[in-house]
Amino acid sequence: MQLSDAFLDDLVRRITDERSDVFGAFYTPYLRDGAQRIAGLAATLRGPDTMEDVADLAGVAESALRSLMGLCVETGVRTLIASFRAQDTGYEAFHAHLAQAPGRQAVLDRFPELDRLLRLATARTARTVADVLHAAVADRAELDALLGGPGRIVSVTPGLGDAHRGGRTVCLVVRDDGARAVYKPQQDNCQQLLTSLRTLLDADGSFFGPLHPRTLVRPAHVWQEFVVHADLDGTAEHSARYFRRFGRSAALLSMLGATDLHHENIISTPDGPVVIDTETLVSLPNTAPEQGRSVSAAAALNLDIEHSVLNTLLFPARYAGSKLDVDISGIGCVRPGASEHLQSYLVVDAGTDDIRFDRSQVVVEHGSNMATVAGEPLDPRRWTDELVAGFREARTLLAAHRDAVEAAVRDSAGWAVRQVVRPTYVYARFLEASTHPVHLGSRQDRADLLGKLPRHYRGTAAESADAVHREEVAALLDLDVPFFTVDCDSGLLRGDFDEEIRSAARLTPRESALAAVRSFFARPADRDPLYLRYALAGSADDVWERREPATGPAPAASPVHLADPAGWHALLRDLVVGDADAPTWLTPRLRGDGLRLGGIDATLYDGGGLLLHLAQSAARTGTSPVGVDLERVRASAVHSRPAVLDGSPLSMSPFTGVLSDLVTDWEIRRLASPAARFRAGDEHVRFRPAQGAFDVDSLSAADFDHLNGYGGYLVHLAAHTAHGATELTGAGTERLLRRLVAVDGDPADHPEDGELGLAHGRFGRITALSAMVAAGLDEDSGARAHLERFAEAYGRHRWQDAALRDPGTGNGGWCKGYAGIAYAHATLLTALGEPVGRIAEAVAPEIDRVLEPAGSTRSTAIAPDLSLCHGLAGRIAVLCHLADLLHRPDLREAAAALHTAFLDRYGNGGWSCGIGTEPLLPSYFLGLSGWFAAQAMLDHPGTGLPRCLGGR
Repeated sequence: MQLSDAFLDDLVRRITDERSDVFGAFYTPYLRDGAQRIAGLAATLRGPDTMEDVADLAGVAESALRSLMGLCVETGVRTLIASFRAQDTGYEAFHAHLAQAPGRQAVLDRFPELDRLLRLATARTARTVADVLHAAVADRAELDALLGGPGRIVSVTPGLGDAHRGGRTVCLVVRDDGARAVYKPQQDNCQQLLTSLRTLLDADGSFFGPLHPRTLVRPAHVWQEFVVHADLDGTAEHSARYFRRFGRSAALLSMLGATDLHHENIISTPDGPVVIDTETLVSLPNTAPEQGRSVSAAAALNLDIEHSVLNTLLFPARYAGSKLDVDISGIGCVRPGASEHLQSYLVVDAGTDDIRFDRSQVVVEHGSNMATVAGEPLDPRRWTDELVAGFREARTLLAAHRDAVEAAVRDSAGWAVRQVVRPTYVYARFLEASTHPVHLGSRQDRADLLGKLPRHYRGTAAESADAVHREEVAALLDLDVPFFTVDCDSGLLRGDFDEEIRSAARLTPRESALAAVRSFFARPADRDPLYLRYALAGSADDVWERREPATGPAPAASPVHLADPAGWHALLRDLVVGDADAPTWLTPRLRGDGLRLGGIDATLYDGGGLLLHLAQSAARTGTSPVGVDLERVRASAVHSRPAVLDGSPLSMSPFTGVLSDLVTDWEIRRLASPAARFRAGDEHVRFRPAQGAFDVDSLSAADFDHLNGYGGYLVHLAAHTAHGATELTGAGTERLLRRLVAVDGDPADHPEDGELGLAHGRFGRITALSAMVAAGLDEDSGARAHLERFAEAYGRHRWQDAALRDPGTGNGGWCKGYAGIAYAHATLLTALGEPVGRIAEAVAPEIDRVLEPAGSTRSTAIAPDLSLCHGLAGRIAVLCHLADLLHRPDLREAAAALHTAFLDRYGNGGWSCGIGTEPLLPSYFLGLSGWFAAQAMLDHPGTGLPRCLGGR
């Protein structure tokens, strides 16, 4: 079939008209050139088949040209917008100007690199179509068998993925019978290896599900059936099966050392997840092992993560401090979130005189990788137990067939892997930046920008860095994403040039796969399931969001029993990595509103409190419950040496800020040395205000937050000055207290909308004043008089805020509820010298609320939150504290009764932590370490809270 010039001209006109809102007519010559090239394919087919037999060339041309148009617009739109805004005509007039040769050429004369890129895109699109059609002719019989019968190709859409190696891209191919196939220009891929393992382990697909598409493998390309995303049926049983199969697939892929299985490489189907890209089924080690050298805690943790299920990217591995701060995991993001670090651009007011491009945050939307019911994505966090169960089931199956698996890897042949030498989003950022008009003046301008790619690589030898860099720049100059492959028995990476690029570890992919199998089975069996749980816990940008009650099966029995701290300690022991001098382990840490993965930290709120709990256990038993020196763990966990406080309220907090590192350090040291001194002096802590000189008079009431600010700092001074702590700001305690008295407001009144709670409200500020008065550090600040007036007014009015008035669950806790109020009220009256009997009488109303089973008046059912901050652990800790302070052993008995009731209801599972959905969070304020610390206060009355939380 010959395509006439009239047909092609009409086709080009229709396509450019469709994009008239982004100067579509400018690209007419490029589309016309592409159309002529595609039309010329009719005469290039060899053999018995004619173009008429194989394809509808008109349909192929239309689909390919639409793809080309999209690429042209993406490449040139910012240049055309900038050119438009540099002159005075309206949009329609300028578009008409660009449609004519002189107007078009005027732009191209200024931006010759744009012309080169558009010509390159045109030629590559036409060549891609030719490659697809010639492959379809050569593979016609086998392709018909794959797709269920004969058919003619009516559409070829290039650009389904990144362009590699001369603009070669994945293409969607559609036939006249509706069948769809995916064409991939790959060489020696890993598909056959995965297929052989799937056949060995699960011939009928009942265990893993489909796992990968049906595939026709050729030496230079691959055909795959097009996998269609479809809903699950909505039953709990079907959803549970899906996520079990996801967990099983994750175990298999992790065992092989797979990586880069992000959201674009997984399709969710009713039968299970499907991996549609296996080019990274095996990965080379990121770095060479350093024989005989000790490694830092961070390096040891990074190496362990590389060997873990998190390296697959199937789960949301979001790390503290990472530039990639959005969830790109294969299982899918819980809520589409905007990146705080990564930016793109957005065309605004297209087709109008106000057209412009603005910066926009990168957002990862829900995609076909997510399991859905009636079009709505399922939250994978609700199915964590099923994912973990599936992972464990697959590990058992794989262990039973380990010898056969290793034999299959050893005996396989003719495959290669892609080595991803840096996160591919970095390439995307550089490519996008390089098509900004400021860089399109010449090829060299773009080369200069692209040359700024850092020379740090994963999996390549250091001496090969320059060669890799040259390959990267050359590929990106032609709008390709750099692509490096390694043959299964080679230690050399192949790029587009003939330069020698050596791998970092001097291992071949086959050796790497076998090493990955050994590592998989050498790891403690509980480590990857915990990593999986921690990763899912961090998938939400906002872990404080209110969650609807989970539907589906009842919670699975937990691997931890809440009455068994030793069992939980054993789980933590399985996480420990690194040398004896610098041990650490992976933990989810609260950063802003999200949980982020990293090594254990030393802040009392999170990891520091966990370390203190473990150290208290070690002090009682004489043995570290996790098998390593906890002081060495703490030393490797601190923010910096010395601790640098920038003057922000958060940095000054002894609970959540940098200062907290020193608090944790002292608390752990004093267990062995009761006379230990707080570390002070420039070698340990420095105050360096980020905003110039520190201005105490600029501090607001919010800055004196108890948990996250200067209120906590004053509590720290009161608790630790006698042990060597010093005032760091230079303002002096009297000025700080005077400022706090001033911003706290009228002590005889409390605003209707003002927060009262201990952590963030009025009683937090009152506790800071009380602590300083009790320690005799208030000088002439007026703090005592302020407290006296407040105590009298509160005793008379018993103010309540919204949290305390809420009859629902949650107002009995430490953070915003009555446990915190009871603690703060008792601390206030103690500081004022009231007798114990008077204090007990005054605090009785708050204590009564703390003793209510649910912490509320609405329900008698004990709530599932076990945390120190919001849940039962905080209530137990406060009751134990008040029992000792007020000489009321009945309060300890009441705390024990609450503890027993909670264990009866939730001991084996079904409890929740203070945030998010994961019940095994190790956090001190929000998770299990706080729970077991409160339990230790019941079981071992000599065990107390840290001094800044009211301990002795």
